[in-house]
Amino acid sequence: MSDARYIVLAAGGTGGHMMPAEAVADVLSRDGYDVLLVTDPRGDAIKNALVDVNRYVLDTSSHMGGGLMGKVRSVLSIIKNTFQVRGQFKKRTPAVVVGFGGYPSMPAVLAARSKGVPYVLHEQNAVLGRVNRFMAEGARVVALSLEHSERVPAAAYTEVTGNPVRRQISKLSNIAYSVPFGFGDVRLLVIGGSQGARILSDVVPAALASLPMPVRSRVEVTHQARPEDVERVREAYAKAGIKHTVEAYFDDVGAILLRSHLVICRSGASTVAELSAMGRPAIMVPLAIAADDHQTANAGVIERAGGGWVMPEAKFTAEALAKKLTDLLADPSTLSNASEAMRGVACLNAADRLAAIVKSIASKEGETR
Repeated sequence: MSDARYIVLAAGGTGGHMMPAEAVADVLSRDGYDVLLVTDPRGDAIKNALVDVNRYVLDTSSHMGGGLMGKVRSVLSIIKNTFQVRGQFKKRTPAVVVGFGGYPSMPAVLAARSKGVPYVLHEQNAVLGRVNRFMAEGARVVALSLEHSERVPAAAYTEVTGNPVRRQISKLSNIAYSVPFGFGDVRLLVIGGSQGARILSDVVPAALASLPMPVRSRVEVTHQARPEDVERVREAYAKAGIKHTVEAYFDDVGAILLRSHLVICRSGASTVAELSAMGRPAIMVPLAIAADDHQTANAGVIERAGGGWVMPEAKFTAEALAKKLTDLLADPSTLSNASEAMRGVACLNAADRLAAIVKSIASKEGETR
């Protein structure tokens, strides 16, 4: 018999899956539900997410590999992990399983389906991911972040909830954007998602170094770089005389976003959701190899709304970025208007909306068992 107050969340791999899971876990825990996270070693390594939630870590982070043998290994890994999760469910059966995409969703959702446990899927991106596409038709609800999401199976039942953002972000969302007028500092945040982005470390320092001195002297940059790139990025900024803070990881991205005028970033779903929640305009460089090119789709939503500008990797050069920055900083009202447009995209109650769906299903399951 399932436990009506016990919910399993399955997420992993990147912050894009873990952060919305954390936001929903916060709401469920606040309302008295017991939450278990199913994740993989990569998700478990993101130590600033779901720190107070019990977790079950799968013993592999495999996904569909290349070639016949890679696919065989992936299928065997999924089967093995599905049986492992089923073993956990025998000890205590959840009322609902919520899959947030990524590899750990599949074994958890397959285990739920095999035991007759209802499941909900959440899609963060503008294009439904492979795991969610595969499992969508059996889901009680496929919760979408965006109304016109692509590649949604026709038979799936969907509701638009938005993409949940962490509490530390949502509580700062009502603080006004500060326009960089006059000769004051222009504060830039460069961030490549939970995995970092080498292209940002290659291009941004060179672009800033090429700016005219009157502009360059105003720039203050906070840059998240991969660990192996930190020292060279620091040296590049120092050589150009640019005020900088460069780290592999920042504990409080919310506070940094709060004081930033412009963000240069990837366009993963959580990044886009947090930027829109806080109304921070962005130059977005979609990851070219992202599955189904979903980062370009995410960035396109923001650009069409007027909240930012897309620069594909192939066109993201130091010269092109320097020109874009020069144009933006010449007219602060452009950034101010983009900030307002960003806020228009935000869905600040997404975590509550998704949690309400989960709680309703759990309640009905409790009544029928």
